[in-house]
Amino acid sequence: MDESEFDFEFDFFPEHSTGTATAETDEELLWEESSDDQPRRRPPAGATPPHVVQRRRIAAGAAVALLLLIILIVVLTSGGGGGGGPYRGYVSDVSPIASDSEQVGASLGSVTAKNAASKLDSAIQQTTGDITRVQALTPPKELAQSHAQALAALDLRLLGLQQLRSAQTGTSPDAAVATLVASDRIWDSAVRTPANAVLQAKGLGGIFPASTFVAAPKSLEKSLATALGSSTTGTGGATTTGAVLKLGDSGQDVVAWQNDLNRWIQASGSSLTPLTADGNFGAGTQQATVALQNAAGLAPDGVVGPSTRTALQQQLQANKSNGTGSSTAATLKLGDTGQDVVDWQTKLNQWLQKTAPTQTLLSTDGTFGQATQNTTQQLQTAAGLTPTGEVDAQTRQALATALASRG
Repeated sequence: MDESEFDFEFDFFPEHSTGTATAETDEELLWEESSDDQPRRRPPAGATPPHVVQRRRIAAGAAVALLLLIILIVVLTSGGGGGGGPYRGYVSDVSPIASDSEQVGASLGSVTAKNAASKLDSAIQQTTGDITRVQALTPPKELAQSHAQALAALDLRLLGLQQLRSAQTGTSPDAAVATLVASDRIWDSAVRTPANAVLQAKGLGGIFPASTFVAAPKSLEKSLATALGSSTTGTGGATTTGAVLKLGDSGQDVVAWQNDLNRWIQASGSSLTPLTADGNFGAGTQQATVALQNAAGLAPDGVVGPSTRTALQQQLQANKSNGTGSSTAATLKLGDTGQDVVDWQTKLNQWLQKTAPTQTLLSTDGTFGQATQNTTQQLQTAAGLTPTGEVDAQTRQALATALASRG
């Protein structure tokens, strides 16, 4: 077979002339340069798209606004302008002390003849600690008066507990319970009520803690009388029986005698400094015993026997009959001056020395100022009177009774 027979020519794609080839080249260039058909360029690695940046900025702004709102709410709920901080901090510090003191009072209900000494000693120790804790606090200026009254209330509680400890030697517990009840009145009306008024004015609400030492006075008197027992007592609870005491002796019999002597010192208006009822018959206790014996016309040997104990009872009765702390003097009030005011301030100081030894004594300058009024109100509250701050016949009688009965 001749090869020419198989010489096919495929003419599917006709050949173009040189001019046509040039046109095709142009088309290819146009194709490559077309903006529609060119692949889009990717942004450099790590770059954030603008719309994402904008969203992130909006989210950050919202977070900052939320944080500021939270801070504003905290400031407003804490009294505004940061003023709630000191008040809330002070109340927070006082609250556990008030609660602890209340628990000490509740523990008195479980006092028995067997555990009386240990229970009362523990209560005295805890109350002393509570006083120390309150003294260590620095109240805001507007709560300074409530702070002082809180200390006065705790001082009364300590005094009442010491009276109960002395009652183990035979004195009635009724006077001690009355002292403890008076501390509750002071805490409620002279501490908590005015403090809450200040806190409410600051927009903090009534949050100052309550502290009730004696929930049921009559019930407590009855249980303590059973636990501690009782014996013949004289005016103001002074015992007429007991062990013979002399210089160098110590113990609860000495504590009871020191408390009885203090009762006489206050009721008689003696210039002697009230004794520290520490249970040690030292030179001070001997000196006070001698002074009592001299006043009663006894041999001043400084030894406490039956005659001296009876003399103390008679002296207290005589002072009461003579009207020590007369209730017939003129009414005194804020702004008054003169010797009557001096006498009133002196007697208030005697009362403070026994009921609130940590409280600053009044200046006996004869001017009935704010401090004298405050202390008068404190006395009235403790005595269950309306705390007017004015010295009337009832207030004078309350002070005379307090000086004659407190040990």
